[in-house]
Amino acid sequence: MYTEPKKEVALLSIISHDFDQYKKFSHIHFVGIGGVSMSSLALILKHQGKCVTGSDSGNGPTILKLKEAGIPVYPEHTTENAVGCDLLVYTAAISDNNPELVYARENNIPMMERAVLLGYMMAEFKKSIAVSGTHGKTTVTSLLSSIFKAADADPTVMVGANLKAIGGNYCIGKSEYAIYEACEYVNSFHHFYPNCGIILNIDEDHLDFFKDLDAIQKSFARFTDNFDEDGFLVINGDDENCRCVRDYYKGTTLTFGIGANNDCYAENITINSGYASFDIHFKDVSARVDLKILGKHNILNALAAACAAFAYGLTAKDIKAGLEAFTGADRRFELKGTCNGAWVIDDYAHHPTEIRATLESAKQAAEGVVYVVFQPHTFTRTFYLMDEFAEALSIADRTILTDIYAAREINKVGVNILNLRDRIENARYISKFEDIAATLKQELKKGDIAILMGAGNVNQIAGLLTE
Repeated sequence: MYTEPKKEVALLSIISHDFDQYKKFSHIHFVGIGGVSMSSLALILKHQGKCVTGSDSGNGPTILKLKEAGIPVYPEHTTENAVGCDLLVYTAAISDNNPELVYARENNIPMMERAVLLGYMMAEFKKSIAVSGTHGKTTVTSLLSSIFKAADADPTVMVGANLKAIGGNYCIGKSEYAIYEACEYVNSFHHFYPNCGIILNIDEDHLDFFKDLDAIQKSFARFTDNFDEDGFLVINGDDENCRCVRDYYKGTTLTFGIGANNDCYAENITINSGYASFDIHFKDVSARVDLKILGKHNILNALAAACAAFAYGLTAKDIKAGLEAFTGADRRFELKGTCNGAWVIDDYAHHPTEIRATLESAKQAAEGVVYVVFQPHTFTRTFYLMDEFAEALSIADRTILTDIYAAREINKVGVNILNLRDRIENARYISKFEDIAATLKQELKKGDIAILMGAGNVNQIAGLLTE
């Protein structure tokens, strides 16, 4: 079923899936410890009594939090950092010639990619829930966290953004439940062994790694091979791209969607200023829910979380309470302040489908003009989805583009931000964040919404703009 991707980006782990061997490691060193997932894993292992060290060239709140927890973080990547460890953990973004990786290979120190370690750690929970999909993983993981906390189920949670409800991007629970994100990039989620796997949607993305949509669909199908024998799949019944996974997986499957042909579905939907209210139905149970997060697309996110929660026996009362208690995660339509009476919103959307959903929500909520400041994320995504980006961004009343955020890439496809600007009517290109802030300060009026959009550092404009 599985098709080889266009390019193998991730380094291969030299450890097989030996769970007993994993538990024996006592000193674990993280290369690139400052990442959202890496820092969470490090802090959890530190909490479990492991000796944890790391290296990272960054310098921000996450590094400070690691140091406050007693984890040494080295600012440069050198051979000496890895001396003494019995396991080295790295991310797919770390180059093969990194001196710490080279030292580990030369000295036969076991190495493990981040996703493999996460798979080991989450496999220790009898009821682990892996949330996958091209869009919405962080929101649904957050919604599940809110629901299980409302039910006093005390889950362990790992999520890709900071949540006020758990005081960060992870929490350590005492129950058999674990909730975490499962990303498809470089087939990371093939290392996970959940009891419940959720697939929110399947769309074209990460085309620097996957050959095409068919390869992505097959990768999601391969994800289901590692589910527990008594596990189950929760999948979007309204997403045609998910159909091949439904046909492939032979275990118990539950579907969610707007249509009543799904196991968990919505009815009597109303939208008020961008906020959705609706009835959730699951078998013979139902609940009326008033979401506190903007956007019609969040109906599906809420249904996905509710479907898994119902399957584990949580009550409609707890599910309603959890869904309504959630007011959003960092960088997910997050209100950062105002400028001239206009809302300044930070949003992580970096794929055309996400952009469309966010801008449609903003249009419903705005009393005035909707501005979007978009920073494309990676050259390949911008190149392959150029027309889709242009169409989605055209939903805004005013579009400002800034330079492409390279992230892990170099520009091998020769794409230029002006290629995108020329496809959007009246779009403007402004390179410097200071100039973007100055422009918005001149133009924004009360009732307008300005969305700083992208997965890079475009959110820095908020500090230059808000009052």
